[in-house]
Amino acid sequence: MPQPRLGPAAGGAGAARAPWARLGGKVRARAVALALVACALVAGSERPEVFEHVVQPGETLSSISAQPDVYADPYLWPVIYRFNRDQIQNPAVIYPNQRLQIPIHVDLETRRRTRAEAGASED
Repeated sequence: MPQPRLGPAAGGAGAARAPWARLGGKVRARAVALALVACALVAGSERPEVFEHVVQPGETLSSISAQPDVYADPYLWPVIYRFNRDQIQNPAVIYPNQRLQIPIHVDLETRRRTRAEAGASED
Protein backbone atom coordinates (compact mmCIF):
# COMPACT_ATOMS: atom_id res chain seq x y z
CA MET A 1 0.00 0.00 0.00
CA PRO A 2 1.51 3.36 -0.97
CA GLN A 3 2.34 5.78 1.81
CA PRO A 4 0.61 9.15 1.62
CA ARG A 5 2.85 12.09 0.82
CA LEU A 6 2.99 14.76 3.43
CA GLY A 7 2.69 18.25 2.04
CA PRO A 8 2.63 21.59 3.82
CA ALA A 9 -0.90 21.16 5.18
CA ALA A 10 -0.06 17.78 6.72
CA GLY A 11 3.17 18.83 8.42
CA GLY A 12 5.55 17.38 5.85
CA ALA A 13 8.35 19.07 3.92
CA GLY A 14 7.59 22.70 3.30
CA ALA A 15 5.07 22.86 6.12
CA ALA A 16 4.61 26.17 7.82
CA ARG A 17 6.60 26.19 11.02
CA ALA A 18 5.45 27.62 14.30
CA PRO A 19 6.76 31.17 14.79
CA TRP A 20 9.01 30.06 17.66
CA ALA A 21 10.58 27.25 15.63
CA ARG A 22 13.11 29.72 14.19
CA LEU A 23 14.12 31.03 17.60
CA GLY A 24 17.26 29.93 19.41
CA GLY A 25 17.10 27.20 22.04
CA LYS A 26 17.09 29.52 25.07
CA VAL A 27 14.46 31.81 23.60
CA ARG A 28 12.35 28.82 22.56
CA ALA A 29 12.64 27.34 26.08
CA ARG A 30 11.51 30.64 27.59
CA ALA A 31 8.60 30.87 25.16
CA VAL A 32 7.50 27.36 26.11
CA ALA A 33 7.88 28.16 29.83
CA LEU A 34 5.78 31.31 29.46
CA ALA A 35 3.13 29.38 27.55
CA LEU A 36 3.00 26.80 30.35
CA VAL A 37 2.66 29.53 32.97
CA ALA A 38 -0.14 31.14 30.96
CA CYS A 39 -1.93 27.79 30.72
CA ALA A 40 -1.60 27.28 34.47
CA LEU A 41 -3.04 30.73 35.15
CA VAL A 42 -5.96 30.12 32.82
CA ALA A 43 -6.60 26.68 34.29
CA GLY A 44 -6.39 28.06 37.82
CA SER A 45 -4.60 26.61 40.78
CA GLU A 46 -5.20 25.98 44.44
CA ARG A 47 -3.11 28.98 45.52
CA PRO A 48 -3.18 32.20 43.55
CA GLU A 49 -0.06 33.91 42.33
CA VAL A 50 1.64 35.71 45.23
CA PHE A 51 4.57 37.90 46.13
CA GLU A 52 6.40 38.06 49.42
CA HIS A 53 6.30 41.10 51.69
CA VAL A 54 8.71 41.44 54.61
CA VAL A 55 7.01 43.29 57.45
CA GLN A 56 8.75 46.51 58.47
CA PRO A 57 8.63 48.04 61.98
CA GLY A 58 5.33 49.85 62.56
CA GLU A 59 3.44 48.16 59.72
CA THR A 60 -0.02 46.69 60.15
CA LEU A 61 -2.01 44.51 57.79
CA SER A 62 -4.04 47.60 56.95
CA SER A 63 -0.98 49.73 56.19
CA ILE A 64 0.49 46.96 54.04
CA SER A 65 -2.80 46.59 52.17
CA ALA A 66 -2.90 50.37 51.62
CA GLN A 67 0.51 50.46 49.92
CA PRO A 68 0.29 51.36 46.21
CA ASP A 69 2.27 48.28 45.19
CA VAL A 70 -0.02 46.00 47.21
CA TYR A 71 -3.76 46.87 46.95
CA ALA A 72 -3.81 50.65 47.53
CA ASP A 73 -6.78 49.98 49.80
CA PRO A 74 -6.47 49.63 53.58
CA TYR A 75 -9.79 47.74 53.76
CA LEU A 76 -8.40 44.73 51.90
CA TRP A 77 -6.22 43.67 54.84
CA PRO A 78 -8.42 40.58 55.52
CA VAL A 79 -7.21 39.12 52.19
CA ILE A 80 -3.64 39.18 53.52
CA TYR A 81 -4.75 37.83 56.90
CA ARG A 82 -6.72 34.91 55.44
CA PHE A 83 -3.87 33.98 53.12
CA ASN A 84 -1.35 33.98 56.00
CA ARG A 85 -3.57 32.57 58.74
CA ASP A 86 -1.06 29.77 59.34
CA GLN A 87 1.40 32.33 60.75
CA ILE A 88 -0.86 35.14 61.99
CA GLN A 89 -2.88 34.27 65.08
CA ASN A 90 -4.20 37.78 65.69
CA PRO A 91 -4.59 40.12 62.69
CA ALA A 92 -3.80 43.08 64.96
CA VAL A 93 -0.36 41.63 65.75
CA ILE A 94 2.33 41.14 63.10
CA TYR A 95 6.08 41.30 63.61
CA PRO A 96 9.00 43.01 61.89
CA ASN A 97 10.79 40.67 59.46
CA GLN A 98 7.75 38.40 59.27
CA ARG A 99 7.39 37.18 55.68
CA LEU A 100 3.86 37.43 54.36
CA GLN A 101 2.56 36.01 51.11
CA ILE A 102 0.39 38.59 49.32
CA PRO A 103 -2.03 37.33 46.65
CA ILE A 104 -1.54 39.41 43.51
CA HIS A 105 -5.00 39.13 42.00
CA VAL A 106 -8.14 39.79 44.03
CA ASP A 107 -11.33 39.58 42.00
CA LEU A 108 -13.96 42.32 42.21
CA GLU A 109 -16.48 40.27 44.19
CA THR A 110 -13.84 39.36 46.79
CA ARG A 111 -12.80 43.02 46.99
CA ARG A 112 -16.41 44.12 47.54
CA ARG A 113 -17.09 41.45 50.16
CA THR A 114 -13.77 42.02 51.96
CA ARG A 115 -14.19 45.81 52.08
CA ALA A 116 -17.65 45.37 53.64
CA GLU A 117 -16.26 42.85 56.13
CA ALA A 118 -13.51 45.33 57.13
CA GLY A 119 -16.02 48.14 57.69
CA ALA A 120 -15.54 50.25 54.56
CA SER A 121 -18.43 52.45 53.52
CA GLU A 122 -19.93 51.69 50.13
CA ASP A 123 -18.56 53.84 47.33
